[in-house]
Amino acid sequence: MPEYSDRMNEGEKISTRSLRIGYSSGRCKVPILPELNAAASAGELIAVIGRNGIGKSTLLRTLAGLQPALEGEIKISGKDISEYTRMELARSIGYISTEVVRVNNMTVYDLAALGRFPHTNWLGYTDDEDRRKIRDALIKAGMEGFESRLLSELSDGERQRAMIARVISQDAGIMIMDEPTAFLDIAGRYEITRLAYDLTRAGKTIIYSTHDLDPALAMADKLWLILKETLIDGTPDELVSNGSVGRLFESSPIAFDVSTGKPVIMK
Repeated sequence: MPEYSDRMNEGEKISTRSLRIGYSSGRCKVPILPELNAAASAGELIAVIGRNGIGKSTLLRTLAGLQPALEGEIKISGKDISEYTRMELARSIGYISTEVVRVNNMTVYDLAALGRFPHTNWLGYTDDEDRRKIRDALIKAGMEGFESRLLSELSDGERQRAMIARVISQDAGIMIMDEPTAFLDIAGRYEITRLAYDLTRAGKTIIYSTHDLDPALAMADKLWLILKETLIDGTPDELVSNGSVGRLFESSPIAFDVSTGKPVIMK
């Protein structure tokens, strides 16, 4: 696990120290994981991996400022998240949930344009620079030519790309995505992961949760492996070779073959 000091490491975009996540029930706090310590630097693609119900979505929502932490700290570019206004946070972090956007008569362009809201005036007026960023986001997300299409007319993969176009146009340095490859076919899963990879090569920091182990092992710079008792932070090679990835398959008829980097069915 990374060591932490009061001084933020150079290039670090988001970090947690002694973070406890969970829910409040009346006066009681209900943590769902032990203290979490992790960090992401500029230009890193980080895959958050763990079993269903382990707390991946709660962690991502907490990092995005959409759910309060129970204890500990989250720092964005060296500044505590509590010191950000809502608008400042929206300029710093873009978030995509697993929820399907269902708005009547909303086009792909309209959705992408929503990403510019933190940068516009109270009337939501977009200028030439805003429109340039919207067009650029649509191109990067592979949605050029889809501008006038209604969201209701899109396939699952196209809708995911439209959502990513929105967060690209938001132009936040950090992008947090909750299972962006859910419900996609095999090709779509690799395409979305590759798109995230390309965005990080251009300097974005992306943290995304996934159950797609193969694309994550192939393209992520780091894994945040969430187990019941800890969060393990390391490169895919490190966590495969030291057996950490294999712990995902404990108490399962599936085992992880370190030599091949693939799950295998036990006979």
